[in-house]
Amino acid sequence: MVLEETLKSVKAAEAKAEEIIKEADAKAASVLEEAKINAQAMKDEAAQKVRTLRQKTTQDAQKEGDMQLEASAKEAKREIEALKELIVPKKSEAVDAIISALV
Repeated sequence: MVLEETLKSVKAAEAKAEEIIKEADAKAASVLEEAKINAQAMKDEAAQKVRTLRQKTTQDAQKEGDMQLEASAKEAKREIEALKELIVPKKSEAVDAIISALV
């Protein structure tokens, strides 16, 4: 009788151990799946941040380029106006010189 009870206890312990192993395997698979999902979410978030940063950098560079182009255009306009101011007083001299040369 003692031997039968011991064998039953051993079998019960083995069954319990097998159940614990199955539960651990299921838990491990669940944790692994959750880790995969979290890793993918982190990867997607990082990719979105990179895209956003790239877009902002491109926009900032475009704005800077536009500002530099506008500043250059204003400077060119000022230089043209300055040259025109230099030419106006000499225009009559040039006309007189041409007329003198033709006469």
